[in-house]
Amino acid sequence: MRLRLAVSIALVASTFVVVPTAASPADPTQEVPATSAPGAGPDRITGPIPQRARPGDPSHDYTFFATPFDLRRAGYVEQEFFISGTATRYPPNPTADQQKQAATPIGTMPYTTRIVVRRPAHPGRSAGIAVVDWQNVTAGHDIDTEWGTSGDYFVRHGWTYVGASVQRVGVNGAAPGTPTALRGLTQWSPTRYGALDLTNANTVLDDSQSFDIYTQVAELLKSRHNPLADLRISHVYAGGASQSGRFLGVYYNTVQPLHHVYDGFLLAIGDSALPPRTEVGNKAIRVYTENDVYRGAAIPSKVAPDSDTLRTWHIAGASHVPSYSTGTDATDFRATLGAIQDREFGPAAPLDCVNPGPSQVISWPVFHAAYDALDNWARRGVPPRRAQPLAISDPTSPAKIARDANGIAQGGIRMPDVEVPVALNDGINAPANTTNPLNGFCVLFGTNRPFSQEQLTALYYNTADYRNQVADAVRRLEGQHFLLEEDSHVFIEAARRHRF
Repeated sequence: MRLRLAVSIALVASTFVVVPTAASPADPTQEVPATSAPGAGPDRITGPIPQRARPGDPSHDYTFFATPFDLRRAGYVEQEFFISGTATRYPPNPTADQQKQAATPIGTMPYTTRIVVRRPAHPGRSAGIAVVDWQNVTAGHDIDTEWGTSGDYFVRHGWTYVGASVQRVGVNGAAPGTPTALRGLTQWSPTRYGALDLTNANTVLDDSQSFDIYTQVAELLKSRHNPLADLRISHVYAGGASQSGRFLGVYYNTVQPLHHVYDGFLLAIGDSALPPRTEVGNKAIRVYTENDVYRGAAIPSKVAPDSDTLRTWHIAGASHVPSYSTGTDATDFRATLGAIQDREFGPAAPLDCVNPGPSQVISWPVFHAAYDALDNWARRGVPPRRAQPLAISDPTSPAKIARDANGIAQGGIRMPDVEVPVALNDGINAPANTTNPLNGFCVLFGTNRPFSQEQLTALYYNTADYRNQVADAVRRLEGQHFLLEEDSHVFIEAARRHRF
């Protein structure tokens, strides 16, 4: 089964419609961005950096991965800043024993990198809350995973999104000869990004700088002497997915205790991360898809019980790479591994996977609910709902998960796609061959196999019965607080498109 290339993590925004707009070139009177010393975090911040071309222009003189979300209609703006300073280096791959205590510095280095800010145009709309996205670099370039899943939630609630480029691959590129090489910011646009460097002139290649730069971004946001001070940010949440979730797990256990600058953590699909240490004290929610659990996220060393500081949620039937992230609609802000990636690098090579996929489970509403729950927990002391885990008989990868007669996983958070199914959606897939080295990413895709008419007839009396069951499932999820009312219509409208 041939699939589009995709490597990490969401349909169209619920409230704000995405339309085919592009950012306008910068005002020529503002060609020279201002540089200031913020007094907290990085030594210098420069920007906003002018955008001299529209997204997709061959000159690449625009913000990499500029969102197609209609920000103007939503009362938001996208701005890019360069930040620079000195980063304290910390061990990037600490052992399990080393993660039981705060990190010990291993040196310092200079850095220059970028942050992408999507914020209310008028500061009066700011809720005083920001999410710093540890940009994912698995594909060889920055991916704004937290915006792709939750950008519409942030906009609806007046939150500020900050995409932080803190890893070497995203800025300087992957090692030559690797399948994802030559995609870093400095390679994609030497003119725009040539001054950025996260390697100290190619002498530091282990991302040991990433943790302190991430700290400095939050310190910057909370300071009162910087270009974003009018937002009056008081709470900053850490967010990241997949390999970024793993780095955030290390950050929580070893660097957060040194500064406590982040007020809460959403650790998404970081299947190789050790659990957050209770004694650190900050609230954390871990969200895994079935695919992550299948690949080993639930082995005992990675699991901790829910507590006063931790919740863990499993999404039944969902895949690490969801179908909405690989979409081909250039106006869809969730298509981070589809149309947006294609805009920056050209059409992606297809993957050849054993099963059709990715899973079609709509999982992004769970991340909305998770951010909402994290905020209520961190600011108001209201603990999130405890979620039933997937029914696992053996967590060792590949995990053995209990399934019903149709192959659908039991337990977990059950979105309508699995609770009232019209297809088999699961977290299982594999490369069909090794001809394309990128076929290895098939393991992240999961499976989608539509049910036959015979299967549908056995499950539902008629179309009305199916739609009523979907409505019931939506109400249950709302009552469980795993689905926000503002997102429920997505499933009701999807059910209306089905006719048996």
